[in-house]
Amino acid sequence: MRRILIVLLIALAAPVMGQTLPTPSEVCGVFAPNAFTPNRDNTNDFFGVVVSEACEMVTYGLRVFDRYGRLVYECTDPRDRWDGNYNGRAMKEGTYLWQLNATYIDPDGTNQVRLSEQGSVVLIR
Repeated sequence: MRRILIVLLIALAAPVMGQTLPTPSEVCGVFAPNAFTPNRDNTNDFFGVVVSEACEMVTYGLRVFDRYGRLVYECTDPRDRWDGNYNGRAMKEGTYLWQLNATYIDPDGTNQVRLSEQGSVVLIR
């Protein structure tokens, strides 16, 4: 005869009251793709970090670095995008690091908030 032991664990927790403030990237809806293909097929040809239009940009600075830490792209206009070139030459496939530093006015128009985000993007040829 086989014996089976069944253990049931029920954890009860009292509801916790509190408030979590959203991070600047949650308020402004920052989006950065993780890859792009600058092959002129009009699909994913450019890389850029998009910030929600709900937030009015005061300052914006996007920088992209290669794997050696060399700055290969920089812009101060949120509408600008990187085409995968540096000094007129096509960059190699690989992973590039990006850094965004921006200041925006929050959606209710009362505060100026500083936003700093970073990540990586893969350039695929």
